[in-house]
Order: sequence, then C-alpha cells, then structure tokens
Amino acid sequence: MNDILAKISSYNLFNNLVPGAILAALLSLLDIYHIGSLSFVADLVVYYFLGMVVSRVGSILIDPALRLFRLLPPRNYGAFIDASAKDEKILVLLETSNMYRTVFALLLVVFAAFNLRSFSSSLSPGTAINIGLLVLAALFLVSYRKQNYFITKRVEHHKS
Repeated sequence: MNDILAKISSYNLFNNLVPGAILAALLSLLDIYHIGSLSFVADLVVYYFLGMVVSRVGSILIDPALRLFRLLPPRNYGAFIDASAKDEKILVLLETSNMYRTVFALLLVVFAAFNLRSFSSSLSPGTAINIGLLVLAALFLVSYRKQNYFITKRVEHHKS
C-alpha cells in the first residue's frame, strides 16, 4: 500500500484524489448522496474516480468555455512544448492552474448535484442511473479523444 501511495504524483493527488475526497464529503454534508465507507483502499479508489470526474468536467467543459468567451488566451501547443522544455517552472504553474480549474469544477459539480437532486427524484432509479452513466461515458469519451489529440500534436511537433 505504501508503494502505491508513494507513486501518486502531486498532480494526481491535488487534481484527482483530494478533490474526489472533498466532493464525497460535500455531497454527504449537504445530504445529497452518502458514499458509504467500504475500506480504506476502496474509499481511495472511489475518491480518485470522483476526482477524475471533477477534473474531466474542468478540462472538457470549463476550459473550452473559458476560451470560447476569451477569458483564457488561445493555445499554441508547439510553443508550450518548447517553452516547458526550457523552463521547468511552466509545468509547476500549469499544475497549479489545473488545480484551480479542478476546484472551480468541484464547486460547479456540487452546485449541479444540489440542484439536480429534486429533478432526479422524479425519475425512476434506473432512468437516473442510465442518464448518469451516459453522461460519464460521454465525458470520458471526449477526454480520451482530447488526450489522443495532444499525443498526436506532440508527436507531430517532434517530427518537424
């Protein structure tokens, strides 16, 4: 267990595990949903997954929306690759920036869960679960596509 915890990067800790644990705690405190404690390891896995969901909401929904409304500058991925190779501080700043985006996404997810609670109670449990699963599947499908796009862009950058 200590080996697993030692291998968790600061990025994964602050952008997945901690936000997932905070989300679980807030959902419970607001009496939206209680995640029962199964075991220490199971709880860590659940918190990590919840944090991944929150992080993906930030990456797939919030980041593009902020760029659309010009609240963030446009990206030049090639310039980012070159600059981050020359200045390691950029990666630290990016990690911090992603953490802030994840916290913002966390607050929006809690807000949405709090407000959707009454809507989902009017649905049958099976329908609510199916809608939730489809939303999660779509979120991770778009995340997969985005990640592969970055891999392709990075490979093409190094080819030229």
